[in-house]
Amino acid sequence: MTMKRKLLLILCISLTALVQAFAQNRTITGTVTGKDDNLPIPGASVTVPGTQVGTQTNDYGKFTIKVPASAKSLAFSFVGYKRATADISTADVINISLETNASQLKEVVV
Repeated sequence: MTMKRKLLLILCISLTALVQAFAQNRTITGTVTGKDDNLPIPGASVTVPGTQVGTQTNDYGKFTIKVPASAKSLAFSFVGYKRATADISTADVINISLETNASQLKEVVV
């Protein structure tokens, strides 16, 4: 094998590995709103269950998150609302409405 062919082979293998490394993550965007009033929920948590990957919604309830290729769902939570999950198998845009949590504190002692 000539030196040029060896270099070309090494370059091809390196590019293949580089493409696979970048293909492992994908970006998902969406909006989190309240189910009862359809208003955006700023500061809601968006996480990938079983990982340390997460983000929060902006002032308009919108989020962008990079998830690993192995991720199957996203979890959404906010104080006063029930936790919800959404399947992300093929979707790149997830819009979800959180339902209010009916349980309330009866008494607070300071």
